[in-house]
Amino acid sequence: MKKEIIHTSLAPKPSGKYSQAVKLGDMVYVAGTCPFDLDTGEVLYPGDMARQTGLVLRYMNEILKEAGTSLDHVVKVTAFIDELDDFQVYNEVYGTFFEIDPPVRSTVEIVKFPPGMRVEIECIAYLP
Repeated sequence: MKKEIIHTSLAPKPSGKYSQAVKLGDMVYVAGTCPFDLDTGEVLYPGDMARQTGLVLRYMNEILKEAGTSLDHVVKVTAFIDELDDFQVYNEVYGTFFEIDPPVRSTVEIVKFPPGMRVEIECIAYLP
């Protein structure tokens, strides 16, 4: 099996030595995706869990589309949020992206993000 690196300009560039996603066989592994401005890399919608969650999931969908799949084919999500007290806000927006047959998910509280950042999400999807 050959590993294929996935990149799109419609999602934030990696801030370190990693790829936006890797396709291996029928699976796509998407790195943690953040609510960063595509041009400046600055955090968008500082402090706004709802808007950041929606933006991150739209970015993830663009990465998945570049790989030949979509959010409809996600099987596992790992989300990192800055405060579990705001889980309900995050969960409400998240649910609008996965209304039917949602993937399995883990949500972890993170102690420190860049200032204003509330959420980072990664996923595993399959190719239809």
